Amino acid sequence: MLQRLVTFVMKLNDRSFLRVVRQTLSMLFPFALLGSFAQMIYRTFLSQNGLFFNIAYIDRWAPEWLVTGLQSAFLGITQITFNLFGVLVAYAAAKYTARIYHRDSQLAGATGIVAILIIALRYDHITIDHTVDFNWRLLGTHSLLIALLIGYAVGQVYHWLGVERNFQKTNQIIGIRERSLYAMKPLIVSTFLAVLFTFILNFGLLSKTLYGVYAQMIQTGQNNQGILLTIAGMTLVTLFDWLGLGSVTSAGMILSGSPYASNLSYALRHGSAWNIPYPFFGGSLYNSFANFGGNGLLLALTVAIIIASRTQGQHQVARWTLIPTLFNSNYAAMIGLPIIMNPLYLLPIILLPIANILIAAGAIAIHLIPPTPYPVLTGTPGPLISFVASNGNWWVLLFTLALFVFDVWCFIPFVKIIDHFDRTLFADSSEVDYDVKK
Repeated sequence: MLQRLVTFVMKLNDRSFLRVVRQTLSMLFPFALLGSFAQMIYRTFLSQNGLFFNIAYIDRWAPEWLVTGLQSAFLGITQITFNLFGVLVAYAAAKYTARIYHRDSQLAGATGIVAILIIALRYDHITIDHTVDFNWRLLGTHSLLIALLIGYAVGQVYHWLGVERNFQKTNQIIGIRERSLYAMKPLIVSTFLAVLFTFILNFGLLSKTLYGVYAQMIQTGQNNQGILLTIAGMTLVTLFDWLGLGSVTSAGMILSGSPYASNLSYALRHGSAWNIPYPFFGGSLYNSFANFGGNGLLLALTVAIIIASRTQGQHQVARWTLIPTLFNSNYAAMIGLPIIMNPLYLLPIILLPIANILIAAGAIAIHLIPPTPYPVLTGTPGPLISFVASNGNWWVLLFTLALFVFDVWCFIPFVKIIDHFDRTLFADSSEVDYDVKK
């Protein structure tokens, strides 16, 4: 059974697009890790709603100029890294697609950047003084799938119109000028197609629509009183994340809405979370019991990899991403493990949060644990959210830790499958990077 599953995934991996996706995400992992660490530090240490900002009373003893400067620096790193991540994706996807067919990967990557900028340009905002504006959602993490498709398409243009070359002998065969001239035809065609498809498909409207659907799904999942709607909404959110159409800020969002306000008001008036009006409020259930490391329980997966993986690369990525994922900055794990468009992880990241919500709802229904109506500081570790949101109920903490152990245990078989897949992939000669001399 295991061998058949790995064989099936290997056949999928033979598809050039999925191979490019995996190589692109692996290349860009350091940038995602940088952004995740910066996001974690800003959220937990420098934000007024941050966990350690309030625990350590940073605003009381740290100079205001220092706090403001650090806020600007870390927020700037976060925004630059994640809001321009699609540009890096388009570059890498075009590069690795061209490399598969032994075309000029560097110029293909540069063309990928030009193509995505042309597509993201807001032509109705170009002014006479030459200032330009972009549809920033197309350039960020919200539209990673679109950026992958753009880069892949550019690489295919180089495949069909470029010149096949031996990359190990580039500098001995042709000069840089001649090399650039070989790229003129695919560059011009890629630019023309980018402009053409911008007006035909309206990528800006497409990205805006997808983001609107994503936000509506979060709203449905987080601010609903029905368990089934909560499960449906958050399952679709996780699916969007898996497709590369999610947001780096969706995990652990601040709850709102009249049901949440009613629950909190009742708990504050009575000094207890028992018997609140809406015990199965979707946002509270999800954030407290199915948000360990963001959507898809990525903290549990990271711990499972550290415990069970025998693959050095997976182990290293898991160790690097453990700290930011613990504080719900999980995009580095999404990119590095990778989760995005990885068929082997799709099933557990969708089903395990559903199981957690149903188990927690059952425990609340039989009064084994109280609901969790209280607000939580930004950056609170996933397994502790329910403890804080229940005003320090120890039974809730023990229940949540048991759920977390259950999730880790459920992820371990999938980690072993990934290990087997990676070993098979390592032995695949077609995966050798011919551009690097061993």
